[in-house]
Amino acid sequence: MSFRINPSIEKLFGSKTRAKVLGLLANSLEPKTGYALSKALDIGPPKVYPILKALESAGFLESIVSGPGFKRYFLRDDNLRQFLRKKVRIAFEEDWFRPEMMRERRAALASAKRLTFKVPKGTARSPKGLANRVEFIRPREKDLALARIAKKRRRRGTVQSE
Repeated sequence: MSFRINPSIEKLFGSKTRAKVLGLLANSLEPKTGYALSKALDIGPPKVYPILKALESAGFLESIVSGPGFKRYFLRDDNLRQFLRKKVRIAFEEDWFRPEMMRERRAALASAKRLTFKVPKGTARSPKGLANRVEFIRPREKDLALARIAKKRRRRGTVQSE
């Protein structure tokens, strides 16, 4: 599946792949292997593992070794996690459907339903509220001229698409 990353986030992290990997780890509830990350992001493992290694050596990620060849990665910094959860919304399917995540989304939806705002009345319908309303009012002469042109085209059968 293709994920769109905000260009400013891509610039901040240096690459689209790095931003996606960090975003997915930030939204994950438990440490993930490089293979699971590459599979979820539809990016080849040879591209994901060097990024994980570089981020781990830089101190952004930590890893847990669980058996031979199984290294699971997670974000160290909670502030970075919160930033990425707001800016890069990518989640594993199993995390998305977990009961606690569903409760969190339902609570957010309920709070959003309580939001109210006033919509200004009449500005879209009445040209009086526009800055230069004369620009939006077509003279009667122009209406008549356009009607004559349309009538001639219909008679000739040459209706042109614009």
